[in-house]
Amino acid sequence: HVICLTEADAAGQQDARLRLQNASAARPLKRLLFPLLRAHPVSTYLAASADHALTDTASSGSRSNDNPPHVPVLFREVLELLQPAMPGRQLQVYVDGTLGSGGHASMIMQAHKDLKALVGVDLDPTAHAIAQPKLRALAHPEMTLHFVQANYSEHLPAPPSLGLPSGMSLHGHVDGMLMDLGVSSMQIDTAERGFSFLREGPLDMRMDPGARLSAEEAVNTWSEAELGRIIRDYGEEKMWRQVASRIVRAREHEVIRTTQQLTQAIGFTHVQTKGGGGAKKKKDKKSQIHPATRTFQALRIAVNDEINKLEQAIPAAIDALAPYGRLAVISFHSLEDRAVKHAFSRAVGKPTPEEQHLTYGPGKYEFLDQLEARATCKLVTRKPAVAGEEELQSNPRSRSAKLRVIERKGSES
Repeated sequence: HVICLTEADAAGQQDARLRLQNASAARPLKRLLFPLLRAHPVSTYLAASADHALTDTASSGSRSNDNPPHVPVLFREVLELLQPAMPGRQLQVYVDGTLGSGGHASMIMQAHKDLKALVGVDLDPTAHAIAQPKLRALAHPEMTLHFVQANYSEHLPAPPSLGLPSGMSLHGHVDGMLMDLGVSSMQIDTAERGFSFLREGPLDMRMDPGARLSAEEAVNTWSEAELGRIIRDYGEEKMWRQVASRIVRAREHEVIRTTQQLTQAIGFTHVQTKGGGGAKKKKDKKSQIHPATRTFQALRIAVNDEINKLEQAIPAAIDALAPYGRLAVISFHSLEDRAVKHAFSRAVGKPTPEEQHLTYGPGKYEFLDQLEARATCKLVTRKPAVAGEEELQSNPRSRSAKLRVIERKGSES
């Protein structure tokens, strides 16, 4: 019933976890308990771990303990880079566009005692249920807290009034804003949400549980061509044709309703590379990811329309910034990072890759003048900040996180 595994190395944990999950497909395990031991002696942990595992497997719907407690990704870098650059200027109005469990927001509140207003935006009602009590307990009497259940693309354009100090509008008054993109650890760890291919659950993937479209509907009703397109474009899966074909064949046999049904339908997706003579080659990091990773990512992005909403949200977020206000965005895959990078390029007056051809020819000077005229911001991070070795060891999910920060120009810029 219980396998308790102890391994201090995060990469070793991930490799073993995937192997055991695959091996247990025919005989499902109730729980994989996988503590990140680090410096703790194994002997002091085993008894307590086994007790927790046996207790948890007996109760249905309980949160999995096979991951370490949630720590906000890149929290040190976020605190440092959202610090106002102007001497004497305080962070007074903060917007968390992806509230989650309130990890980043609580750290901002503790680091900035002069904070006057915090706006927490998240589409997931579970996130609000967890974050709101935590943040209310941290708030001082003069602080205004405002929580909105919405997607950041819907709310960041800012309604006229949010009850901020002196009746001010949010627009043009935000000193710091964070958008932590993608799916949260809380959502991944909840099997019933259907985000993880490592957990058996309904094939849902909706960040808003009340939304119409679920991953189950997409997988069972979309054409093979449409499935192939989103797996190719949103998952960047090289074997997108084969995966789409496998899904369609599987659903002809039975309706795909669970994450494990979809994982089995996807099958093996690693592309064999040409190599000679049995020479020992260094492992390609991309070949070590689970075969279902890219397809699950693609479906999640499509079901929640993530890229389109992100492209709408960033310009609106920049418009909401006060002079010298900063926007920080954490992305977790190349599609998100590309959208952030291009939006930031437009805001600082640089051409995007799609506009590069306009920087040549007779009209280039006029175009460059237009770019300079539309520049409202400057880059704080020319290259994205990434997790250090300590964070990578304690939180393996931070390995793909990239943080980019932009600052709105002041009146004298």
